[in-house]
Amino acid sequence: MRASFACLFGFLIAMAPTMALAGSDPFELKSGDRIVLVGDTMIERDQRYGYLETLLTLLHPDKDLTFRNLGWSGDTVAGLSRAGFDPPEAGHRRLIEQVHAARPTVLIVGYGMADSFDGEPGRARFISGLNRFLDEVADTRARVVLLSPIACDRPSPALPDPSPHNTMIERYARSIAEVAQSRGARFIDLFGPTRDREVRAPITDDGVVPNEAGHRFLAGVIVRGLDPSAGRGGPHVETKGPHFRINRPTLAVLGDGTARPLIDTSLVVKATGLSPGRHELRIEGRPIVSKTAEEWAAGVSVDDLPDRDRVERLRAAIHAKNRLFFHRWRPQNITYLFGFRKHEQGNNAVEIPRFDPLVEEQERAIARLRRPVGRECELVRVEGPTKTTGR
Repeated sequence: MRASFACLFGFLIAMAPTMALAGSDPFELKSGDRIVLVGDTMIERDQRYGYLETLLTLLHPDKDLTFRNLGWSGDTVAGLSRAGFDPPEAGHRRLIEQVHAARPTVLIVGYGMADSFDGEPGRARFISGLNRFLDEVADTRARVVLLSPIACDRPSPALPDPSPHNTMIERYARSIAEVAQSRGARFIDLFGPTRDREVRAPITDDGVVPNEAGHRFLAGVIVRGLDPSAGRGGPHVETKGPHFRINRPTLAVLGDGTARPLIDTSLVVKATGLSPGRHELRIEGRPIVSKTAEEWAAGVSVDDLPDRDRVERLRAAIHAKNRLFFHRWRPQNITYLFGFRKHEQGNNAVEIPRFDPLVEEQERAIARLRRPVGRECELVRVEGPTKTTGR
């Protein structure tokens, strides 16, 4: 899928006071962390777009972070969707086994949307199930991040008013916040920001499942929830002459979501001491933008940078890795390979581990692309001052 870094829709993070438990201290990611995402449709679809993983990878270019997505559409905290043709309890056992097999050091949990349709009678059961799940994966010693469900929206007038169900989702979100507080886990509220965002363009396909714009939005909210100061302020380059080198600490910073794209590769170049006239910025010989000496002295925001292409290649590698890992742990013919019909084609299960080197190959590409590359730059005088303005 071609990467697109259009502006995300409305980035107003307005957490309800009773759910603002994320804290102001950064949630530290360490080199070597295995970040495992588990949950329902919202989590599974995240691997389709890769915005969250791309952002976290860009913001930590010197850390070897591994991501594994174990989301399952329509899943409940009891692992109901994972049961397949087996009794419901088998789904829970598989959920626990899958988390252990992924060996998380950070566990991002996104449950509650599917469970919320059980209404108020199901809320106590959900809380009990969430605590049971966390108890049974506690031996991984993973640092836990609990996400709330998003608010339902109304992308089409033909759909029902989501307000009544949003009241129920908010109750489930508050329950998740309380579980996080009781267990010392990080809680990130997705309900408030999706309900209260400024721009009302749809962020779901059907009122429930986030679309690409929704995943862009949620990536920003989650990253801010992990570290409120993450990616603030674009890089500036100051030079007193026409020759300089760009050495960025990270390929991109987090945009503000309204005037700047979610993943912002731009930078501000301020150059003094240039002779009067127009000067063209060339990066490794490629013409980028032409401005007057006065404009360069004041500072010019430069958007069309080679780093943008590099970020797109990074997200493409992340998408390819996620697709390969999905086939590794959830092959399309799983019933024939590992289920009750394995007596028919179970001999082909030996081929599944062959995905491992393919996943590793993409992870090596991600490791190469996440690091900024120093670039040689030159401001070349292309036009002398005019007689009327002296520029």
